[in-house]
Parts: sequence; structure tokens; C-alpha cells
Amino acid sequence: MNHEPTATSHATLDDVITTSSHRRGKALCLSGGGYRAALFHLGAVRRLDELGILSQLDTISGVSGGSLVANLLADARLEFPADRSAGERVGGFDELVATPLRRLTSRNIRTAALLAKLKPWHWLTDDAAVRALSDELASEIDWWSIPLRDNAIAGPAIITGATEIAYGVNWVFEDPTAHAPHGRVGDYRLGYAAPPASVRIADIVAASCAFPPFFAPMVFDGEPMRLTGGHAGLESPQERRRIQQHIRLTDGGVYDNLGLEPVWKSHSTVLVSDGGGVFRARTERTIHGRMLRILGIATSGGQSVRGRWLQAGYHRGVLGGTAWALDTAAPGCYPREVAELINAVRTDLDSFSTQEQQILERHGYMVAEAQVRSHAPELIARDVPAVPPHPEVADVGVATRALHDSARRTLLGRT
Repeated sequence: MNHEPTATSHATLDDVITTSSHRRGKALCLSGGGYRAALFHLGAVRRLDELGILSQLDTISGVSGGSLVANLLADARLEFPADRSAGERVGGFDELVATPLRRLTSRNIRTAALLAKLKPWHWLTDDAAVRALSDELASEIDWWSIPLRDNAIAGPAIITGATEIAYGVNWVFEDPTAHAPHGRVGDYRLGYAAPPASVRIADIVAASCAFPPFFAPMVFDGEPMRLTGGHAGLESPQERRRIQQHIRLTDGGVYDNLGLEPVWKSHSTVLVSDGGGVFRARTERTIHGRMLRILGIATSGGQSVRGRWLQAGYHRGVLGGTAWALDTAAPGCYPREVAELINAVRTDLDSFSTQEQQILERHGYMVAEAQVRSHAPELIARDVPAVPPHPEVADVGVATRALHDSARRTLLGRT
């Protein structure tokens, strides 16, 4: 895996996509976007499983909402076929991935986590809210309470991304399949180390989902990690030591909302499921709204560059694969007017209704089917007809009515 300085800041387009000789393996990137993205990815991954693609993947990279699905796919109880190239389905998908995700996304976990900061004993703890979010995740997905280093799996390598804010780079949490024998954490600036036994899977998912300004960064003490191999900048040794003592990690989508960074320079096939809201022109009437809008502008620029480079890689034949997004409209999918409503669904970790869950999952299923069949049919190992889930929300009128208020974010959440 390539952990050289990031392509966006240290390389040209040609540096990234003009060669394919060193590339190996198939990767799936699951973007950020809160519960909306996670449910969209669920539908897409369901169709990849039916087509025999999921079991062939070597790596799954997830950030923010995408990390929810990526780490459910790290469940050691999932039954991946012994011959990964055969394109068979993964056993236990509904029980161990779909059902837990639907249960989780029916709950508002962000409000309780944010309110934890108000407790007097948390006033002096900067990352109390995101630590409470981690506990919420561990209580909902109980096996996420185990240490990252202890989760040996038979499936693809799982890489969870966060943003390290001192250097402004991509921080990775790699499981033991991604980096034997215990996994790896770190970034190219601070260096890498095996994950401490105290770092749970719930912690890495929470760090990846800690969307600012709602959640302060999660703080780690890097000195006990004994990170090695990092590349210092122009900061003094004293400043670098302070950074290492208080490593602050925020939402992975701030740096790389597509989750491309760990795989796009090393894998020969890259599939991207983009559940982030497509940037649209609009006005903002409150200070809070303007702050979020400005943050969106800052993050969308880097995402746009990565998206263009990805498409250039496909076009030049350097990369195999394809990408799909919330606003993808294709034959058999929801029409444009429904896709626009789906694109506007709130980015949040509050409660999603059953119909919102169903529409997002169905949409992800249909657009993944359309894009893979149109642009990467060579990946299909099991050419089975598409049977989109949740036919009860297939009707345009039903979907439109169900989504009429889905863009609105409420202070205390829906429930």
C-alpha cells in the first residue's frame, strides 16, 4: 500500500494515473455522508454481493458514514468463500450487515453523544462528545467493542480513514488483514504503528464520523504508540512532540470524502460509492448555516479534484472499475426529481424513518447495478437479474412524499 505524500498536494495528475504496471487488486471506496451515505452504500454493496463482486474485493476503504458499512463488513462471522476469485456470495450479509445497519440508522446517536459534553465531569475533556459517540456505537454493535488489533477476518482488508488536523493529512486505521499481524494506524507525516489494545473498532468508526463543528476531534496520545517512519515538516522538535502527544482526529471526509487515498495509487480496479451530497447552489440565512456551507465548499474542492482524477484514470485505462453517486440517474433507477430529493437528504446521525432507509438502500442498489453493468461488466461473476429491495417504495409518488421533509436537520434529532 502506498503511503507516500498525498497525490493532491505532492503529485501531478500524470504522476498518479499514467502507469498501471505496479497496481494490484480490487478496491471499493465508501464515501462519507452520515446515515444517508451508509444506507445508500448498503444497497450498492448488496448488488455487488449478488453479482459476485463483493467476495472478490481485496480492500474496502471507508470514511465517515462509509466507515459504518466498511466495519460491518469486517465481522469475522461473515462467510467469505475460500476461493475468493470464484465470485460466490458472502454468507450472512443480511443478518450481520443489513439488519444491524438498519437498526443503527433508526436511532439518533448524535444528540446523546453531544449532550454528554454538558455533564460536569466532562467539561474539561475536549473529546467527551466523540468518546460518547464511540460508546453509543459499541452499545448498538456490540462486537465493535473489541480492539481493532484483535479482529482477524477472512474477507477483504478494511481501512478506515480519519483526518489528522495538525498536519492536515489522511490518517488510517488498518485492520489485521490490511496490515498483518495486528493492523496499523498512522499517517505519512507522524508515522505508523500497530494499534494499541485500547483502540476499539467503535473508536475508529467514531473518529471517522466526528463531523465538525458538531464534534470536537478525538484525541490520542501518540507517544505510547511509538509511531515510526514519519516525515516532519518545518515545525520545531518541540512543536512536533506536542503534536505527537495530542493527535487530534476529525471526520475522514474533511480530507478525503471519497475514501480514495489509501487505494487509488495502488489498486488496479477501484469502485467508488459516493453517498455525499452533490454540491448545489443555494442561499444560507443563519450564521450556523453559513459556517456549514463554507465547510462544505472547502471540502468539496478536494473531492472534485479526486473525482476528476479518478475519471481520468478510468478514461486512460490505468484504472478499471466505475463510480456512482446519489444523483446518478439511469434507466431503471429513480427519475431525476426523486434523485434530487435523495441528494438533499440530511447528512446526520439522527433517526431515519423506515421509508427513508428503504429508499436510500433501493437507490444505491439500482445505481450500482446500472453503473457496473454499463461501465465495468467484466467484474460481474454472477450475471443474475436485478431485484431491487423494498418494492413498497418503488413508486415515484410514494418516494416523493416520504422524502418531503428529509432535508431538514433538527437541533435534537428526529427522536
